[in-house]
Amino acid sequence: MKTQSLLTDKQKQIPNLLYKFRYITVNQLQIYFNHKDPHRIKEWLTDLKEKKYISVIEDKTDPTKPHVFCLDTKSKYLLQENEDYNMKFLDRLYKEKNLKEPFRNHCLFIVDIYLYFLSHLEKGSTLHFLTQQDLIGYDFFPDELPDAYIAVETKDGTEKYFLDLFDDYRKPAGVARFSIRKYITFCEEGIWSANTNNSSFPSLLFVVEDERRKKHIHMYGKAKLSKTFEDISLFLTTQEKIKSNPTKENIWKEVK
Repeated sequence: MKTQSLLTDKQKQIPNLLYKFRYITVNQLQIYFNHKDPHRIKEWLTDLKEKKYISVIEDKTDPTKPHVFCLDTKSKYLLQENEDYNMKFLDRLYKEKNLKEPFRNHCLFIVDIYLYFLSHLEKGSTLHFLTQQDLIGYDFFPDELPDAYIAVETKDGTEKYFLDLFDDYRKPAGVARFSIRKYITFCEEGIWSANTNNSSFPSLLFVVEDERRKKHIHMYGKAKLSKTFEDISLFLTTQEKIKSNPTKENIWKEVK
């Protein structure tokens, strides 16, 4: 009997989530699986770790930090049958646990944003949340991929977004300013409309560190968007608003 067949169906979802997001915590998995008690999830993770499908990253200098999980080398044999998965990435899984903490935290917050969108999804709607991992191979996205491409299908149509997170990993203000210029140029070149049957350009969602940075990007974005004839919408919010918004309140401020 293959080892893979010994995994539960929900347990098999974890390596796929880790392919998509790179890193995840027990608390995030608990929210994703809607489990009140993390005990079962911890059992799944322990089993996957013992089978070398996942690795655990611990901060031994700070025991209060949650353990972070990533793919380990044997996950390649679980995931390689999926034709959409990138084999070059699967061949270098041994590097995942050694990547720098700012990058890990960046990936972890993308999970938080995904969970935010799931929790605010209206009944009857469908969420498509494609990370950079999912977008590998698409040739009608910007060369520097967004952190996520999001499509929300409702009875009234589909809303599309390019999402970028500007945190400690992408801290300099110039990074966000460059991204605004990049999307304007990309839209003006017509690559998106030419490859999507002239569909409307996705709205831009920028998540920034704090209110001070949000005000700066708002002013810069307003100045740049006023100079293009393209119909581009930019919305801003902060990491704190993503983390502490259990209600349906709109946390996105449009730049206009």
